[in-house]
Amino acid sequence: SGVKTSILILDNALARRRQSIAFFKVDSDGYDLGAQRRPIEQNDLPPIAQAVKEWQVRNPDELEKEPSSSSFILPKLLGQGMALIVKKSAIAATGDYNLSQERYKQTTRAQSQYPMVKLREVCALVRGVTYSKRDEVSKGGRQVLRANNIAKDTSSLDLLEIKRVSESVQFSEEKKLQANDIFICMASGSKEHIGKVAFVSIDTEYYFGGFMGAVRVKPNQIEPAYLFQQLRHNRFNQFLREQIAGASINNLNAKIFYRFEIPLPPLEIQKEIISEIDGNQRVIDGARAVVENWRPHITIDPKWSMVEVEKACIVNPQKSELSALDKEMAVSFVPMSDMGENKMYFDPKQCRQLKEVGSSYTYFKNDDVLIARVTPCFENGKAGIAKGLNNGIGFGSSEFYVLRPTKKVLSEWLYLCVATPAFRKHATPQMTGTGGLQRVPKMAFKNYKIPLPSLSTQKALIAEIASEQVLIDANRELIEQFEKKIHDAVGRVWGDTDR
Repeated sequence: SGVKTSILILDNALARRRQSIAFFKVDSDGYDLGAQRRPIEQNDLPPIAQAVKEWQVRNPDELEKEPSSSSFILPKLLGQGMALIVKKSAIAATGDYNLSQERYKQTTRAQSQYPMVKLREVCALVRGVTYSKRDEVSKGGRQVLRANNIAKDTSSLDLLEIKRVSESVQFSEEKKLQANDIFICMASGSKEHIGKVAFVSIDTEYYFGGFMGAVRVKPNQIEPAYLFQQLRHNRFNQFLREQIAGASINNLNAKIFYRFEIPLPPLEIQKEIISEIDGNQRVIDGARAVVENWRPHITIDPKWSMVEVEKACIVNPQKSELSALDKEMAVSFVPMSDMGENKMYFDPKQCRQLKEVGSSYTYFKNDDVLIARVTPCFENGKAGIAKGLNNGIGFGSSEFYVLRPTKKVLSEWLYLCVATPAFRKHATPQMTGTGGLQRVPKMAFKNYKIPLPSLSTQKALIAEIASEQVLIDANRELIEQFEKKIHDAVGRVWGDTDR
């Protein structure tokens, strides 16, 4: 489910005798995560309960020395990574007394041929500006960048939505983004955004907000672009996940940031690495431009008939047609998170029993077109054609509309007509609801017309678009391959040998 429950066992008498704290990890409690909570074979609770008892009565130093083949449970769990013993001094060292075992797991030491340095030795971290809500203005003013101004997938600046603050509020010039700054997210409601970075290539007039920071290198020690690539690498992200695991506030403070170590080759080697990465990045940028700018386009012939969407398909087919099926039957399950954006087909990754999903979720079958009806998923282009469903049947989020084409229209044609900026422009003003949870009404399909040529014409145009899609998919693969090249280039200085 993505939700973690932590149980804290307090024993004052034991605490006075022990200089360590034991952590235990429970992956399964003997039941599945479905709504029915059916019993399963895997159950970590009995061995962990036994290990807790051993911890309470045995000397921890003796237990840790016991071989995993002994009759004691705790040594086995330690060897399997299901238990961890941590010195109290290690927990107190940072001053925040974090009780998440992920924080204290020992990661494999890098086998780099270059010296390892802590970030505090090669750079400085500057925190951003603060202001109140009443200081914000809609026009003019000072421009302040926040977490939303870093595109996580591309590690680049996104300047579509910028906060503006009255010029009466005085900000230090030090808190403007400068050439060679590494713009970094220091605090966020989501752990996934902590540590995301963007490289600033020129001096700007943008200030950065209080939940953000600018990393500035010390002269003649490290290349800014080299440090940027280190902060993009998964080793830094893994370090952050461990450090903020279990924290109630998702915050990367300077103390944590400066503790991270990186390999530091000579400046000439750093420049060679950056040159290699820049060449790969240019290929990625070119391929990404192709992918982001391509949209399937149909030139409408005036001779084609135009029909309302609801006459070309059935909107939200009835579940009653499933009444005779075995309730134990396996069917595909598609949550909103598994639906792609601007992709004709989606991959049904999950499977459920019909009786688990039949009453609460949206029903569809192979060749149906699904389209999100809720903001922001609708505006982002979440839609797709169902293919390869388990037993030909699927269920998914209640925030999907299902369009089942009639015999006069192909699924691909229907998708190309409704999963478009034109339909989104038509439907968005009709959305109902308040705040950030607005929905497209069913009426939007009734008053929107689509072209309906003959089936042979539909097939010919779909084939043409499919050939274009092959090229787009090839560019997506190119992006993945060259992103791996960049990852490997950074990994080499860590001593990684996987290529």
